[in-house]
Amino acid sequence: MTRRCGRAIVSAIAFAACCSLATPAAFAQATADANGTVLGIDADDIVVDLGASKGASEGVIVELWRPFKLRHPVTRQMLTDRFRIGALRLVQVRSALALARPEGELARPPAVGDIVILLGKAPAAGRPAATATTESDASAGPTAEPHGADAADPEGRELCTMFDALKGQPPAARIARYEQQVRTRPQSRYARVLREEAIYLRRLHGADGGAVEPKTAGRAASTFHPPESAVANEPLTIGVEMPSASGAVLHVRHAGEVAYLSHPMHAAGAGYFRATIAPVQMKAPQVEYFIESVNTQGAAAPLVGTAEAPQTVEVQEPPRPEPPPNPSATVAVFTDYADYNRLRGNDFAWQTEGYFGLRYRDVGVRAVRSGFGVYRGVGGSVYDLDALRLRGRKVGLTYGYLEGEYATSAFIGLIARLALGLTDEGVNGGGQFFVRLGNDKLTNLLLGCEVLGSIGLRGIAELQWNTLPRVPIVIRTEVTNQPAGAPARRPFFNPETTDVSTQDGDIGARAMVQIGYRLVPSFTLAIRASYEGRTIQHAGPGAGVGATYSW
Repeated sequence: MTRRCGRAIVSAIAFAACCSLATPAAFAQATADANGTVLGIDADDIVVDLGASKGASEGVIVELWRPFKLRHPVTRQMLTDRFRIGALRLVQVRSALALARPEGELARPPAVGDIVILLGKAPAAGRPAATATTESDASAGPTAEPHGADAADPEGRELCTMFDALKGQPPAARIARYEQQVRTRPQSRYARVLREEAIYLRRLHGADGGAVEPKTAGRAASTFHPPESAVANEPLTIGVEMPSASGAVLHVRHAGEVAYLSHPMHAAGAGYFRATIAPVQMKAPQVEYFIESVNTQGAAAPLVGTAEAPQTVEVQEPPRPEPPPNPSATVAVFTDYADYNRLRGNDFAWQTEGYFGLRYRDVGVRAVRSGFGVYRGVGGSVYDLDALRLRGRKVGLTYGYLEGEYATSAFIGLIARLALGLTDEGVNGGGQFFVRLGNDKLTNLLLGCEVLGSIGLRGIAELQWNTLPRVPIVIRTEVTNQPAGAPARRPFFNPETTDVSTQDGDIGARAMVQIGYRLVPSFTLAIRASYEGRTIQHAGPGAGVGATYSW
């Protein structure tokens, strides 16, 4: 099938060349004026410079070719060639330009600079179209007779005679005759055409003229196992076994690129060749490549894949190890006094806390803190303290705690604290739970609650405003029944024998503002002021100070 196809192609070209030999002007028209270039692409229309001045007319079919000019990586020869993309039909023809549209499917999208070749014209009105030549006719050779050439062109008559003599001859005979004609008349205006035809025949057929499938040449005598995957930014070595080849070339490109980068493959033992793809070309998600074998004459033939249908290898990004977190440390201490009854000394709380903490990252385990606290207070119910004039009941808890913060994202964090300590009645404990909206290093909002055994409950909403770099501000509100949030335990208090309130404290509210100042970026002093109360008459002021050091 390949032999017949090659003969058909050569015979058809020879027939066209012979028919164009009528006059020198006719040959120039066929080899120069019949070629054009794609000048632009406008939506579905392709603009070409084949106009009526070059013999084009509406309905004519032209071929579309892609030119290439590359340097051979092994022989270092500059190779110039072109590849057929498809056919176009001229739909509008003006004097110098024409609009064309694809005729059938194109192998690649057309591009500016592509070459167009005029094959023929649409049949004139009243003139029947030429009868199509079948493959068998083409294989038999051209049908033009020598006497069809112009008598004023002896070289044209000689070529026609040569083509007649080559009818039915194998490709090897045609190649030899074309090359002999070029050597005999190297300055002939037909030498270039004959030389190109000889080159094309050699590419389609072996050196002995036997037909060889171009896409499988050399594969039967080769062994190749393609890599299944590779790592990005790491070199990849590809090897192939070719006992009958003298060399090979590996062509590589990153997925999405147009041009290939060629790597000569080096011998790695008898019949083995290998080349290494540089790390700069190993980019995810995919690398495309094909391999060509090279014979002793420097001719290349596809071996593994082709430029149009390359092999692919998946490229994966390597796992990136994260450096261990370098946590920042913080030491802080705060003391705070809150009076709920006009400084009468029967309803107040004094709390001091200090902690050491490590902050790791924005997402995940954000921080861990460990600290201590001392809570002392006096309190009871408003009725006992104001109406019955009873003394407030003393309460207290000395405790230690462990606190952790986990961030589901850079914006949301969860804080939990577990506390354990001693009261006058024995061991007791408590805890806190907060939801943080925002990053703790920026402005954020804390919403949560606290439970302290024998002392009471507290609901907290705290806005940490960190807009001013050197002046952090905290605005906090609380709803609480501390300090005497739980009734006294018997037999410590007997309401029939004591003047101390044993009832649990009423719910009150507290508003606090804290203003800090960073003396240096790592050290901050803060003061706070508050006002709290359980009723309008049962209320009082509060104050506190604190210090924080980070490194």
